[in-house]
Amino acid sequence: MTRHVLIIGHNLTALVTAYRLLHRGFHISIADTSQKLPLSGNSITTQASGIVSESQISSTDQNHSVPLILHGFYRATWVLLQELSIVWPISQTQSVDLKFGTGGDQTIALPKPSQLSWAHPLARLTFFKALPWTDRWNIINFIEKEWEENRLRQPNSDTDSAESFLIATKQSDHSRSHFWNPLSRFFLQCDLPEASLAAFHEVLSRYWFKQASNATNFLTPGQYLNTLKAELLKRLLDKGVKVYHPNATLLLHTKAERIQSVQLGNDQITAQAYVSTLGPHNLVSLLPERELARNAYFSDLAHIQEHYGLAIQFTLHDIHFPPRIILHAGLFDWITNQTNSDSHKKETVITCMTLRNTIIQEHSEDSLISQAWACIQNIFNLRPTQTQQSSDIHILRRVGPYFPSYRGIRGHRPLPTTPIANLFLACPWTANNLPPSLETEITSANACASALAETFHANLN
Repeated sequence: MTRHVLIIGHNLTALVTAYRLLHRGFHISIADTSQKLPLSGNSITTQASGIVSESQISSTDQNHSVPLILHGFYRATWVLLQELSIVWPISQTQSVDLKFGTGGDQTIALPKPSQLSWAHPLARLTFFKALPWTDRWNIINFIEKEWEENRLRQPNSDTDSAESFLIATKQSDHSRSHFWNPLSRFFLQCDLPEASLAAFHEVLSRYWFKQASNATNFLTPGQYLNTLKAELLKRLLDKGVKVYHPNATLLLHTKAERIQSVQLGNDQITAQAYVSTLGPHNLVSLLPERELARNAYFSDLAHIQEHYGLAIQFTLHDIHFPPRIILHAGLFDWITNQTNSDSHKKETVITCMTLRNTIIQEHSEDSLISQAWACIQNIFNLRPTQTQQSSDIHILRRVGPYFPSYRGIRGHRPLPTTPIANLFLACPWTANNLPPSLETEITSANACASALAETFHANLN
């Protein structure tokens, strides 16, 4: 038996899965479906996609991307980077404070863990001035009683909203809208009334209520994610992994609850196992209707919503600001700034990111640019000579995808094994305690490789 595995997709999760399976002795092929995927019955047609540019905006190219944000609690991510011996420039990968916009020209940072490493995590909230003292006292008092020994993690907490918990802790409307909701949108990609209480507890537990180093944030240019993918791809190609680049229909052939082969244009590939790293809706469109009707596993995928954001980037010349991540309660969910890694000049790149579809649909691009600039002027206190016209502006559309952690969604996040015996999933939205993120991309790849290897060896025995 050739132990051949075909991985459908060419994203980071696909490459990590291939890397893990390669080290388990499998022969790997990859079907590159990284381009835009319009749906076509029970097939997916691959075609090139581009980004439209406006007259006043420079055309978007590979040098412009949303900054990559890493957290200290991203254990699987750091292990992979160390394993690959990828060294990113220290000047471009810096520890940054997580700050909150107050609605004016001030931002307030969470207390640095390094300064409070001696203190119980709960004690850090007493130093956080973005919350009124009454709210700080109420939340500390409540968590001290309920969060110890994980007693707050209730069986049905995934169906409860994060807002219900904060109301129970007597958090004021101002604190919920200016602190807790931006935190929810940053980590869970949705507002408090929609957010899963279980996911909210889990991410805050890992980020803030365990080791002090977990709450460290690192900001690095988004291009370095391509560096990671390029390094993985190079190692895979060196080991004989074949990558198909179909510019035609991709079609699954199934029989007796197994995938028999995959049609990639003129190529028909047969493997012992198949791994999908596609989005949930693309995967559902690819499966035979009888499988969708027969298995609730696949119908659950329809509940997983896939959202895309929009980012506006301003390149400010002859200005240098220290890197920051600012969570915001306005039109933009978070704002980051960092020095331009591709320029020998002194430049700062400020990125305003929004995941709110209603805002993207209801505001023109000119309006979004103007409001983003007004927000930047307040937060960064720019000098009068620095104007919107003197900055280079880029709009990045369809940033993502993001998979919001809505309440009740955990029950719909699937295991890596599927009812189709030789089909496996490796996706950030598969079963995981953490909300979908870069970390869950890596952990899902690891889990898929382990599940596939275990299934293969069990069938041999």
